Amino acid sequence: MQNDEPGGEAHDASQPQPPPTLYGEPFDSGFERAERHQLTPDLPAAQAVYAELLTVAESFEDSPDVRLLRGHLLSNIASVQLTATDLPGAGLSVERALGLVRGVADVPMGPRGRQLWLEVLLKTLKADVELSRRTGNLDAALATVGEAAALLPEFDDPEGLRTAEFSLARVHLLLDRSEWGAAEELASALLPTTPAIEPQLLDCLGIICASTGRSAPAEDYFARADEGYLALGDTSGRQQVLSHRAYAAMRAGDLDRAEQLYAEASAVFERQGQFEDLAVCEQARAFLAEHRGDPDAGKALTESSLARFERLGAMIAAADTMLLGARQAYERGDIDELKRLAQGAREVYQERALYERCAQVDLMLAKTLEDNLNRTDHGAHERRSVDTALSLALPAALALEAARYDFASAHARSQWLQLADDAMRLAFRLALRRQDQGLIFELVEHRCAGASLVLSPADRTPQSVFPDAAMKTYASAPDDDGAPMALGGVAAEAAASVGLRVAPPPRVRMAADTGRTALQEYIEAAEFRYHRRIVSEEEVPFWSPTS
Repeated sequence: MQNDEPGGEAHDASQPQPPPTLYGEPFDSGFERAERHQLTPDLPAAQAVYAELLTVAESFEDSPDVRLLRGHLLSNIASVQLTATDLPGAGLSVERALGLVRGVADVPMGPRGRQLWLEVLLKTLKADVELSRRTGNLDAALATVGEAAALLPEFDDPEGLRTAEFSLARVHLLLDRSEWGAAEELASALLPTTPAIEPQLLDCLGIICASTGRSAPAEDYFARADEGYLALGDTSGRQQVLSHRAYAAMRAGDLDRAEQLYAEASAVFERQGQFEDLAVCEQARAFLAEHRGDPDAGKALTESSLARFERLGAMIAAADTMLLGARQAYERGDIDELKRLAQGAREVYQERALYERCAQVDLMLAKTLEDNLNRTDHGAHERRSVDTALSLALPAALALEAARYDFASAHARSQWLQLADDAMRLAFRLALRRQDQGLIFELVEHRCAGASLVLSPADRTPQSVFPDAAMKTYASAPDDDGAPMALGGVAAEAAASVGLRVAPPPRVRMAADTGRTALQEYIEAAEFRYHRRIVSEEEVPFWSPTS
């Protein structure tokens, strides 16, 4: 293939040499011009340059070199379309690019040609991962990362840029699945070793801290990310940081600042035609409008956001907006619309294995049912309504409580526990309402059960570039008897508060002559629904003081 044979004349090594050509003119200068437009960002101008070059390339007689050139241009067009949130267009460009680039895989090529082919293929796979992520096909994205991992050892990547980019894709996939603890560990481990993606990693860590209630470190990460993007001249990256700062302000309860920042970001994204980012801002602004007592504005923004996400095919984001719409529907008294939107969101989460979000939907429905019980007389149906609310609330509370065991940071576990405690308080209220003393007793025993203390901190150094994205750090450090050290509930929380990792609690056997354990049916429901371990395999007895 092209670029494999040296020129006929020797060059004077003492004289400065021009950069090596890839495809010759007008392509090499066209690539540079389009890349400058992308950094500005002037996305229509960048896409126009690539489209013009593609027209020229398609006029050439077909050959492996020409097919690779066309694939390269289509890959770059896909990158621009992804930034511009043209997901359907990006899908077509990625499909065409992969067909062309993979189609020349078996063509004989020299070392330079092979490296160029790998560069284009990896770039296209990166776009494919991003597309799959944003359309909610997380398993497909993970499979594509695996395909790239198999190619990277052959690729000459002295600065580690491509390796770093696919490591960043791993972090993004963990964030998409709300695996905050695993994402934080991987991003923290990558940060000192991958300067090529330092601003992106800092931005991710800021989102993680904001999402787990750590506003001060979140702002520090965002400030450092902004400085990094500024040094690179990456205006688009800085605009993303602006919207993430708005998110952090909203999570921290500074709603006036959040509304101001979201309005600024919305204006930028609308002006640049970045409609997916605009829809994210509209989703947040809908919540803020609702909070300040403007339900009409909230409803209009929610409908606009949902329509944009659905038009783009961004189904996970659309499901998040459906939940916001469901809450608004309940406030309007439209129960049928509440059920429709909540069920629609849950189906999206279930299909994409986002089980923690399924738990949050179930918790929202249980809270809604409790609120309805408080507002209206259910008469003879009250017991059935309470049973339904409990069947939703308690498994969801158990799953959300178990989610904190993923975190490496004690502060993150503590903040996440606030959500779990809120869910568990709902379960207690419902059990009291049902006057179910046996369930209340089992709830108390489960909450007071011993927990395994993991004495060895999680290893933050990745054993390979591509660790298992869904891997949880459940392993504990055994004592001399081969079993983890057990702590009571209060001691376990104290240990967690100083940074020691606490594993799930044991099962509590309720009587010597039966196999029943505390909350047995609810734990089984939680593990089945949310695909998460709720208790450890260890079993501890509870003996009544009168036995």
